[in-house]
Amino acid sequence: MVKLALELLASCAGCEVSILDLHEDLIDVLEQAELVYAPILMDVKEIPEDIDIAIVSGSVRNEENKERLEEIREKAKTVIAYGTCACYGGITCMADLYSPEDVSARSFSDNPSTESSEQPSEVVPKLLPIVHPAGDMAEIDYYIPGCPPKENLIKDVLVPLIAGEIPEIPKKSVCADCNRTMEHIEFDKIHRRIEGEPDQEKCFLSQGYVCLGSVTLGRCGALCSAAGVPCHGCGGPSMDILREPSHDVYNCVINRIAHISKMPHKDVEKQLYDIGHIVYGFVIGSTIMEDKKVSLIPQLIKK
Repeated sequence: MVKLALELLASCAGCEVSILDLHEDLIDVLEQAELVYAPILMDVKEIPEDIDIAIVSGSVRNEENKERLEEIREKAKTVIAYGTCACYGGITCMADLYSPEDVSARSFSDNPSTESSEQPSEVVPKLLPIVHPAGDMAEIDYYIPGCPPKENLIKDVLVPLIAGEIPEIPKKSVCADCNRTMEHIEFDKIHRRIEGEPDQEKCFLSQGYVCLGSVTLGRCGALCSAAGVPCHGCGGPSMDILREPSHDVYNCVINRIAHISKMPHKDVEKQLYDIGHIVYGFVIGSTIMEDKKVSLIPQLIKK
């Protein structure tokens, strides 16, 4: 029987909950695999030897995260970076917009919602200078981004792996699953997501809203756009962004808005505020994205 392990790093545990979303299909998985390590589900302190498949979620925020990732990589035959935090840093890496000292102060001494106290110095893992995706700190065999990944994708990838087969992984963007209609309409104003009431039939970009569907890997079924919410990019960069050195989330979004609206590129850029959160929010910690010559991430992060 296949030995399966779940390792939770710096994360919200939503990825682990998403595995439970398999519902009855989870029974089929557990008939073929034995869950030997999952601290979030069982009282187990040590990572066992000879793990067949390790599913790692979350980013590497502190020294303990780093040590646990390295150990499970050493003891597992196959490691899956599960969720956008593990693959590209996710929202955890937005802490890179600030220094570790600022982050700690916000948590312990300068937080208006809690009573100020000194930062604990005992039994508290040291923060790393920046947050890292698991994929930047250890060799990864499979990447399954998503915040969290959808249950159908888990089934399509995890079940074949357990059976010793090579899974087929979709490579299209979110736009491929979106039913909205794109139109080339001249406009000169970019709207915030909270402004106005966008047309439910038209593409968000065609209405002047920043939507990252065209630059985001589409394994979610375009659920947000169907619900009237522009894509935030939680699935990580699309394949063309990853493959092309000259393609970046930021410049591709600027190009698409300028093309649809006929606005000059510089006018589009002037209206985009806080790009660390709005454009790079889920990938700002990724070395893959930071190393692109056209990327603005190096200008944003505080090392």
